[in-house]
Amino acid sequence: MDTTLNEIVVHVDEPVDETLFAELERGIRQDRGVVSVGRHPGREHLMVVVYDADVARASTLLHTFQERGLHAQLIGM
Repeated sequence: MDTTLNEIVVHVDEPVDETLFAELERGIRQDRGVVSVGRHPGREHLMVVVYDADVARASTLLHTFQERGLHAQLIGM
């Protein structure tokens, strides 16, 4: 069985410090289909989410950011 992995970049409007990012990352990793979550040092407002496209959708993942009280949008799509 092949897995189709997709990657999205999410722009978060609010400042995301280390503590909030760790909490957010733990939560998002629990979301159905998420494989990994990361960010680039110096660009804390951008998060990369890799997910199994057979299980999750980009729009659903974006909604989970919003459910956590963050203002976010997908970029580069």
